Amino acid sequence: MEKPKQKKNVDPKFKRCPECFAKLPLNATTCHSCKQKVEEADKYGLAKKPVNWSGYITVIGLWLALGLYLWWAFF
Repeated sequence: MEKPKQKKNVDPKFKRCPECFAKLPLNATTCHSCKQKVEEADKYGLAKKPVNWSGYITVIGLWLALGLYLWWAFF
């Protein structure tokens, strides 16, 4: 005998912060508890985290700098 699947109650008027799970209004752009930026909510009511593009660009730049340094030092 299988257990019936339980539906989680998702409140369509609110979303949850992905960091601290605080309840936020749908139009909120930052969390009032932890001050993190949030985007729109997914189908489970959890807000999405915005992509940190500056972090990706910094890492790519550092890898290029390391590659250039190694090329300059050893070739």
